[in-house]
Amino acid sequence: MRGNPNIRLRLRRRTCAGVAREISDPTELQQAREAICETVHLIDYGECRLHLRGRPSRTKIKDLHRYWFDTGIPLVIELAE
Repeated sequence: MRGNPNIRLRLRRRTCAGVAREISDPTELQQAREAICETVHLIDYGECRLHLRGRPSRTKIKDLHRYWFDTGIPLVIELAE
């Protein structure tokens, strides 16, 4: 991504072009953190079972996502129209 930020994403049966970038703006970073770390979806329970021991819970899922967000490199992909 750093070498060539131009990417192609496959979303269901559609392929979209876009540009990936690291999030550097503090406000945008906080919005991304809240969207990723504070929201729990049904599929997240399966993800939690794969990565953590014991019964999945909302708390475990949020903690796992916070860990990934805080130790990873948050990205945004701006899709072309």
